[in-house]
Amino acid sequence: MRYRTLGIQVTNRCNMTCDHCITESSPRARGDLAWEQIEAAIRSAAPHVDGVCVTGGEPLLRKDTTIRTIRLTRCLGLRSSMVTNGYWYRSAESADRVCRELDDAGLQKLAVSFDRFHDRIVSSSSLDRLLAAGARTSICFQLQYCGDRDDEAYRIATAAAKRYGVELLSSVVLPFGRGRNLATRSSVSVATVPDDPCGVAVRPVLTPEGELFTCCGPARGAAGNSPLRLKVRDAGYVGDALSAGAVDPILNVIHVHGPHALLKRLHPATQERVAERLLDSSICSLCRSITDDEHAVHELSTALEEDRIRLIALSAAMQVAQDQTAART
Repeated sequence: MRYRTLGIQVTNRCNMTCDHCITESSPRARGDLAWEQIEAAIRSAAPHVDGVCVTGGEPLLRKDTTIRTIRLTRCLGLRSSMVTNGYWYRSAESADRVCRELDDAGLQKLAVSFDRFHDRIVSSSSLDRLLAAGARTSICFQLQYCGDRDDEAYRIATAAAKRYGVELLSSVVLPFGRGRNLATRSSVSVATVPDDPCGVAVRPVLTPEGELFTCCGPARGAAGNSPLRLKVRDAGYVGDALSAGAVDPILNVIHVHGPHALLKRLHPATQERVAERLLDSSICSLCRSITDDEHAVHELSTALEEDRIRLIALSAAMQVAQDQTAART
């Protein structure tokens, strides 16, 4: 399994308190990654990842550290990206200034969260200001929408994405972090969970608490012995933790086949217990239900051991195919 990006969560703080936030960021949240931790993590991870994504919280609340992180990423020859709530594009002048600074630092991709939960900045005019400023840079923009597609914010995002030729990614609210209050269902059937592979198992993230998770959102808060928690002594050992995770058969099954494939390997009694813990019908919920269960993890580790090499090879082949497809589009 080859990692796409290492997420560097520079801060837990955010200037907003969104109801769907997986990281439960807010103006009151505390926790920052020190520059020494960031530099050690990126240098350690560089041989194992294709890029670095700066995230939060809101990373531009620590703009100097964020810019410095982007510069180091580009210096090491890695792809650089960032996720922002876009609070800073309320005026054309601000949008232009920040976009230029990020472009000068070497940022290649900027993902902007835009949905009704960001109610203080959701408007067609504000999004136009941002995308117009971005069009004057070399940065590739992406809009990330979370929520129902019948919402007005989705219409605005769709129209803007078409108008400026930028990618729009749409997702549902997941039952993790603050989103648990919105997405948790009282009755869920395993049969309604999509039988899909996981695209984010190759996007680990280092948090301000020094924890390293194998995906960029739902893994946060995983059980202590979960395979979604990559064991790391300190930031300088991130590369070693990624190397170990890359050959973990459970993680490779999640990446290549998805959590349904794990479920099928479990004893019927374990399957039933896992099913009872589902929070919604997402593959993320099924993944957490399985990997948070210590006995399920033990069963899977034993069952998958003989398939370790084959799973690693399948994961590598799938990523080559994905790279080839991306290159043609």
